[in-house]
Amino acid sequence: MIVEILLGVSIIINGFLIWYIIKLLKKFLNLSEELEGLFIPLEEYAEHIEEVYKLERSYGHATLESLMKHSPAIADQSTNFRIIYDLEYELGEDEEYNEEEEEE
Repeated sequence: MIVEILLGVSIIINGFLIWYIIKLLKKFLNLSEELEGLFIPLEEYAEHIEEVYKLERSYGHATLESLMKHSPAIADQSTNFRIIYDLEYELGEDEEYNEEEEEE
């Protein structure tokens, strides 16, 4: 009798846990897809700042120079975040994941 009760409780708990894991995985997949929409504009922004900085009229401008220094740091942080959370992202040949940078 006790074995049947424990079996029933175990089935209910396992069913709940399976449902909860599926729900979490769906949220994680949705997050992974939404992050793609964040990373692409960040990369485009960094490239745009670099192009503007190279223009003859704005070369050497202090504000653009500080943006040039700041943009790669943000791009690196977003790449590390992307490596961790984007399921479809693959490292390119010139990219390398650095755990130490992530912990900072």
